[in-house]
Amino acid sequence: MATVSSLLGDRRIVFSAAILLRVALLLYGQWQDANSPFKYTDIDYYVFTDASRYMAHGHTPYARDTYRYTPILAWLLLPTTWRGWWFSFGKVLFAVSDIVVGWLMILILRSQNRMESGRATKFACIWLLNPMVATISTRGSSEGLLSVIVVALLWAVTTRQTIIAGLLLGFAVHFKIYPFIYASSIVWWLDNERLTKHTVIKESKIRPFKVTDFLNADRVKLAASSFLGFMLLNVVMYQLYVFTLMTPQLV
Repeated sequence: MATVSSLLGDRRIVFSAAILLRVALLLYGQWQDANSPFKYTDIDYYVFTDASRYMAHGHTPYARDTYRYTPILAWLLLPTTWRGWWFSFGKVLFAVSDIVVGWLMILILRSQNRMESGRATKFACIWLLNPMVATISTRGSSEGLLSVIVVALLWAVTTRQTIIAGLLLGFAVHFKIYPFIYASSIVWWLDNERLTKHTVIKESKIRPFKVTDFLNADRVKLAASSFLGFMLLNVVMYQLYVFTLMTPQLV
């Protein structure tokens, strides 16, 4: 009989279990919302879907009180404005994002750390089979989407796709402000010795700090691309929605 360890190392079993877990929670959430005064659906999900409804009728999503997110989120949830089960489209999208994050984790562990497939899958189980992670996404929290962006950012950094990493960082900070905390770690990682893969151990010498020691091509590309991506998204969304909210409109 297969042991628990071998089962957790089987990618097909793990991903099937992760999907079934989220399907079960989605169905349970539908039942609880219909039969209990204590709703399973996160209050923020109603904020997201109300904003999408405003957008579907040609208005700004910020006409919905307490909507303080990027309009891109309301765009993605436009199918929730359709009838019937489509209201749960966003929850399904967030749950699928959880699965994508797990796949990206395995990809990074196998490609960068040369980790064996079964072991990488076991590490991914910490995310994929975590009931708290699954509950957060199936209740309608958008953190799953942001997690995809952040883990994709990690993949881009470790594969030295610096411009892509910068654009993903800018997008992540546009989506929610707190991913900016990852910038310092990325900048620290992009040092010349790591990027040139020096293997010769040099004697430690105390020498004065030089700006040229810090400013290398990858750090400059990361800063420029992340700033460009962040500002471009902000300017476009401001012009499309925030500015129109402050402009008197005919009713």
